[in-house]
Amino acid sequence: MNNVGICDEKKGSEPDRHHPDSIIGEMRKMGLPEEFLRSLMRTVSDFEGIEDLMNLWMNEDDPQDRDEVIADLRESLEDIEEAPNSPRARPYLPFDNLEEIRKDIEEFKKALRTEVEKRGGISELARRTGIPQPSLSRFFASASMPRRTTLYKIAEALNLPETSIASKWTR
Repeated sequence: MNNVGICDEKKGSEPDRHHPDSIIGEMRKMGLPEEFLRSLMRTVSDFEGIEDLMNLWMNEDDPQDRDEVIADLRESLEDIEEAPNSPRARPYLPFDNLEEIRKDIEEFKKALRTEVEKRGGISELARRTGIPQPSLSRFFASASMPRRTTLYKIAEALNLPETSIASKWTR
């Protein structure tokens, strides 16, 4: 009996975990750029989220979903590389009123979404930014803090000054 498909047979089982080196090897076979792969290798041991995304990519069969994971990996790497200091060295910022922050972020995203709709909608924004449409839809549907790199791409695509879409919660 072979072990192929055992995860599929067990309901609720964890997805397969792969060693980062084997994932990089598979990504290399798929023709992903060497600089991107080197960036992953430099960061994977320090950032658990990078390894999680790499495993998500490895366990994904749908090419479109794999492309979305690559877009998320690129965005995460940009955030890490743009940080003035390592995120681990950033000071802790206490948030006393999370409900107020959530409302501020939702208002900000609602106003930005209105601007996006005036300029062609989510599909057109995806085409202009190179960010997959499902990722943009998740971005606008969530109450999470927007990533600086995502906002900069949106500003550029919409021909808006970056300051017009900056939020006090932009990270």
